[in-house]
Parts: sequence; C-alpha cells; structure tokens
Amino acid sequence: MSALVGLLAALGVLLVYDGLTRPARPRAGSGKWSELVEGAGVKGLTPARLAAVSVGAAFATGLLVAGVTGSAVIALAGVVAVPVAIVSWLAGRARRRRRRLREAWPDALAALVATVRAGVSLPEACVTLADRGPTELAPAFTAFAATYRATGSFRTALERLRAELADPVCDRVVVALKVARDVGGTELVRLLRTLGDLVRDDLRVRKEIEARWSWTVTAARVAAAAPWVVLVLMAARPEAARAYSSPSGALLIGLGAAATFIGYRLMLRAARLPEERRLGT
Repeated sequence: MSALVGLLAALGVLLVYDGLTRPARPRAGSGKWSELVEGAGVKGLTPARLAAVSVGAAFATGLLVAGVTGSAVIALAGVVAVPVAIVSWLAGRARRRRRRLREAWPDALAALVATVRAGVSLPEACVTLADRGPTELAPAFTAFAATYRATGSFRTALERLRAELADPVCDRVVVALKVARDVGGTELVRLLRTLGDLVRDDLRVRKEIEARWSWTVTAARVAAAAPWVVLVLMAARPEAARAYSSPSGALLIGLGAAATFIGYRLMLRAARLPEERRLGT
C-alpha cells in the first residue's frame, strides 16, 4: 500500500514538473483562461501548463492528506481545493499587477507630454520610455522600441506593447496614442494630458474604496481557511478520521465546502470593485 502511495505521489510531482518545463505552444485564440494567464504576467505559463500543474498539485496534495488523515473524503476535499487555490492565486496576482501598471501609467503619460512638448515625435517619445519611464513599464516599452526600429510601423509597435502588457489601461492608452498620432499638432499634448488625468483620478478613487474594504477581504480569507485547518488537525486523530469517512461525515464536509465557497465568493464580491474589461482586438 505504501509503495502504491509513493508511486502515485511521484506521478503527481512528475505532472507538476512536466507542466512547468513543457515548451510553450502558440495559443489558438483568446479566452477566459488565456486572459487570466496573460493578466498574471507569469512568463512561460499557458492554459495547458496551468491545467497540468493544477492536476499534478491536486493529485500530490490528495495523497499527502490521505496519508496524514487516512480519510479519503478529506483527501478528496484537498484535491478539489488545490486547483481553486491556484486559480485564486493567479487572479490575485493579476489584480496586483493591474494595480501596479495602473499606478505607473500617469507618470508615463506625463513623461510623454514633456517629451513631445520638447519637440520629439510621438513614436520616438514612446521609445524613450524604455529608459526614462516607470520601471513597471520599461520591459514592455523596450519591446515596443525593438519592434518600431525593426518595422518602422508605429501601429505595429503599439500592438506589440499591448500584447506585452495585456492590461485594460494599456488598451485605452494604445487607442489614444493611435488617435493622437493621427490628430497631431496642439491637440496631441491636450489629449495625452487629459488621458493622464483620467487614469490618475480613477486610480485615486479605487485606492480609497479598496482601503475601506480591505478588512472585508482579510476576514473572508480567515473565515474560509480556519475551519479547514481545524478539520485537518482533528482528522489526524484516527477516531475523527473514521467519523469523517462515514456517509454523514462526507455529507458534512460537502455542505461545509459549499458554504465556504459561497460565503467566500459573496464576501469578495461585496468588497471588490468591478474589473475593467480589455478592449477588443
């Protein structure tokens, strides 16, 4: 029995390793999972890799919990919880990345206005942001500069910038820059300044609301995790593990999992601001 458990655990680790090291393949199209992976900004991660890592981690976690508690029901709950935790982590990483990018854009737009007013063309002003712009945006503008110098096309370079950042604010900035290039003249500076003011005002409002509701998010996480930590500690005792392995115990765990999931999602929905949607390509 122990040899079988060890073999299955090794298979789970192998699935995680394969998901992390398998060469990335081009995506056939955009979807919910592609947007999640792109928004999280994890280099080399694709929806296929995410699936492989989630399955492998869930498999290994289920075996570990089964070995500690001896309960197949609790192990099954661990198997279900791991993919949910991974997706939640990616979603949180994507939100934090969007926040950092949103905070960087006002400074980038202010630098663009100053450079354009100094007599530099808009494409060259964007190129300078690779060295003089905010640190968060520097890699994307470096890719923009390389594309612009290789192709000479401002629109192609902007699409490369948009693909690198995969951010709703960047989509708006790219569209505005395309319009600004077509308008030119004195309207160019006014348009860039107005866009910077709008992004800055949106950032200020979001920070105020998030600061007021941060306690709700913290309470939701503690309330969701605490019962399951207690359950694992209790199930380490053989008599408790046998009780939770019974049909009534399995029903109790199932109802508890459903209540935890629904309550956690409702609390997050109450505290979370609507996320900006990306503009269509």
